[in-house]
This record gives sequence, structure tokens and C-alpha cells, in this order.
Amino acid sequence: YSIDALVTVDGRTIGIEVDGPCHFIGESRCPLGATILKRRQVQSIDGIELISLTHWDWIKSACSTDKKQKRAQKQEFLRDLLGLGRQEDS
Repeated sequence: YSIDALVTVDGRTIGIEVDGPCHFIGESRCPLGATILKRRQVQSIDGIELISLTHWDWIKSACSTDKKQKRAQKQEFLRDLLGLGRQEDS
């Protein structure tokens, strides 16, 4: 399997998956069997903690039209998912 992103946080390996429309049945929010199987196998066989988020959650995570601000909003969204808290501006 391929994983969208792989990070190490506090010694834990965490995979991040953004599931696009092809991972769901029709226009529903019900994942396909293959997507459910992948999630299970990545976690149990590879021992990787997996965070799966939907493409619509990823799109909603940034509302700015400014490219730099949008990137910062997405980074903050990922930090929250990973439990890292807010990053201070430098």
C-alpha cells in the first residue's frame, strides 16, 4: 500500500491518508471495502498508527484564498490532528 504522508511524532510512526472520492461508495460517505481493508492492514500488519481524513475535510481545513495563508491553515489542521498543538509564529 502507499500512504499519503508518514511522520514520526514522539517516537510513534503515524500515517496520514486523505481519502478522495474514489474511496467511497458513490457520492456517500461510506468507504469502500478496499479502503476499510487497507486501513486495517496498515495498522495491524505494518504497526503504523493511521489517521484517515476525507477529501472534503481536507478541502474545508483551509478557507483562505491567499496561498501562503491556506498552507498555514492546512499545517495547523494537521498539527491539531496529530495532537501537536499550536505552533508559535517566528
